[in-house]
Amino acid sequence: MNTDLAGLMEALRRTLSDAVAPELTSDVARGQLAAVHDILGKLAGMAVWDPQPLQAQATALREGTRRFAERVARAGLSLPAAPEAADLPGAEARVRELTDWLDQQGPSLPRDTEVELDTILLHALREQLLIERKRIPLTDFSAMTAAASKD
Repeated sequence: MNTDLAGLMEALRRTLSDAVAPELTSDVARGQLAAVHDILGKLAGMAVWDPQPLQAQATALREGTRRFAERVARAGLSLPAAPEAADLPGAEARVRELTDWLDQQGPSLPRDTEVELDTILLHALREQLLIERKRIPLTDFSAMTAAASKD
């Protein structure tokens, strides 16, 4: 198969518009089709692979783990050694390791240190999520759910 995913979704949208839409007689069915058409269009845009958002997510997590390590060092503690993650899965794995470390060490740390470390991890995760969410277009499912609620 030589068609990429975005091209396949566009072909599905054309088929729905050209072959299915003319056969629909009810407003409910047309609303359902419009919603599916919208979702396929948005998925097609999301299916185009772009490494920049993934790199930005990894950078946000690496920055968070760097700040976490600096704060741990200022507290006179040490973390398990780990190479710097070059990709998003590695950065996510390091955040999981640091979260586990904090869960284990937290009760023995001064409360303000524990809270600050937790805040650093939360901030890094929030930054990563914001980058990811920018790639996901909002979809209006109201046309589909309105039809379901009439049943």
